[in-house]
This record gives sequence, C-alpha cells and structure tokens, in this order.
Amino acid sequence: MFPRRFRLVAAPAALLVGAAALAGAELVLVDGRVLPGDSVRREGDLYVLSTPTGEVTMPAGLVESVRLTGEPEPESRKVEGVPEGPTGLRDAGPQQLAGAPVQPATPQQQTAAIGNPSSFRKSPIDSEWHPTSAFDPNKDVLADSRSTFVQSPIDPEWHPTSAFDQDKDVLADSRSTFAKSPIDSSWQPTDGFKKTGF
Repeated sequence: MFPRRFRLVAAPAALLVGAAALAGAELVLVDGRVLPGDSVRREGDLYVLSTPTGEVTMPAGLVESVRLTGEPEPESRKVEGVPEGPTGLRDAGPQQLAGAPVQPATPQQQTAAIGNPSSFRKSPIDSEWHPTSAFDPNKDVLADSRSTFVQSPIDPEWHPTSAFDQDKDVLADSRSTFAKSPIDSSWQPTDGFKKTGF
C-alpha cells in the first residue's frame, strides 16, 4: 500500500503516460462536433488542443468529453507499478484521485455573499457630446472676415506704349555721321614711268 501522498502524485503521472502512448486526442463538444488533434491539456477552465497547424483553446463549459485516440504502446514499454492510463471515452470534468468526494461550490455560490456587482451612477451632466463642423462646404463662412485691399486713389494699372514707329526713322536726328574733310582725301595714282613728249 502506497502512502496517500504518493498516490496523489502517481495518478496524474499515469494520465500523462497513457496520453503519451496514444497517437492523438479529440475534444467532443456539447453540440456534437469533434475536434481532432495531436494532444490535449487542461489549463484552468480551458482545454488546449494541439493540432498540426497550431493550438486551439476551448472553454471547459463547451467540452462534453475528451477522447484519446490511437494504439497503445507495446506491453514492454509500460512502467511497472503505474496503472495504465485511459484509452477510451472519459468524462471531461474533474476527477477525484483520493479521499472523500468533494463537491466544489459553484461561482454563483461563491459570490452570493458579495451581492450585486458595482455599477456607476448616472452622471447629472450629459456626457454625450457630438461636435459639429463650423464650416459649411456649401457656404462661404469666411466672407465677412476675409481681409481685402483698399482701392487705390491712383489707377495702378499702366500700359506702356512703344516709342519706336516702325514706319518712321525715329533715330534720324540723333544718328552719328562723319563731317566732310576740308582736304580732298581722294587720290588717283599715275604711272611715273609714262613716256612724255621730249
């Protein structure tokens, strides 16, 4: 007969050995659907199902049962002195490993002494404020405040005209010319070897 402390530790170890000896696991949901996977573990109120594409998390309230699939290992690989793990359909709820049966209190029973949950009092000021745009896309809202220039007393528009007439020599009076020389600058060369009448 093993001590009570050893029996509490050996039972979960037997579950792990039995699960490792199988090829896979399945989650049977309350609506009848079956989710296949490689392995499954319990984390609080959640079941974590390992699949080839990743892990699937399912609340325990939606799981009807956990099904282990596959063929068990040969007898030679079983651990001596440790009972064989589950190989078929089993309850997905908590299991009593040793001692007298314990019925845990439900969450409603545990929070019954606290009373109704806290709530915020309604504010006396309406906190819902929906701002509206001050700019109407169909109206010039800046027409009365837009800056403008004061009209000048002198007409600032100047349109220059050309001083050159294409049909008239406008530079005739100002064009530079050479003055006539007082000495005739022209020279006509003559033949110095020309025979004369001697």
